[in-house]
Amino acid sequence: MKNIFERLALMLLSLTLFAACQEDEGTDPGNDSTPVASVYEYAAGDGYNADNDCRFRVATNSATQEVYYLAQLDEEKKAMKMTDQQYADYVVEKGTKIDVKAASDTDVYVKDLHGLYDITVVAVRGNTKTQQTIQFAGLDYKPYGQGTWTSSFFGGSWKVDVEYSTVGNRYRIKSLYEDGYGFSFSPNGSNVAVYPNGAIETGYVHRTYGMVSITDQGSTYDAASKTFTFNFKFTVSAGSFGTTPETLTLDK
Repeated sequence: MKNIFERLALMLLSLTLFAACQEDEGTDPGNDSTPVASVYEYAAGDGYNADNDCRFRVATNSATQEVYYLAQLDEEKKAMKMTDQQYADYVVEKGTKIDVKAASDTDVYVKDLHGLYDITVVAVRGNTKTQQTIQFAGLDYKPYGQGTWTSSFFGGSWKVDVEYSTVGNRYRIKSLYEDGYGFSFSPNGSNVAVYPNGAIETGYVHRTYGMVSITDQGSTYDAASKTFTFNFKFTVSAGSFGTTPETLTLDK
């Protein structure tokens, strides 16, 4: 009788362990049951246009067999009114296949995006699909008009052509102190963000110290007068000339 109870206990223990293994399948690393491709966005990097080129990393789990992506304007995607499953099928059908293996990662670059884009990545295993979406705001500059630039550092005032992108609420001056040298900026209430971050070359070369660069020290915007005040530190290789306010008043 004792042996019978021992055998029954062992059988029950085996069944319990088997059920536990079945229930936990897919939760341990390397034993996933559902395909997943995680998406991480990064700065585009050297050689790319940060305004319009998107770089993202796709990291797959061990269940992933294939991965596809599709970049589509946000308004176009919404107009399709698809369910998540329908859109995942659409991405696989119309999108681009990513060369990435299971349990690995790769970087993808999508260039020259103008407008607000949804970039959807779909991981596939058999008939099972999962998706993740990131948004990328590709700046789309159009002529805005002119403004008057007044320089305390160089002295004088002159007209400049100004562009504007509704995506990102960003203005741009392509040529300021010298042709082909400019910067972009976005107002946020009374504050202004200047791009790119860090030192910006002006194009003006000092006869002794070389290229003069500007670095934003905290700029402001007055909506009533449509005036931007840029507090720029002017520097050369030998050091700084100090911080000087430069203003831009948009034509009304």
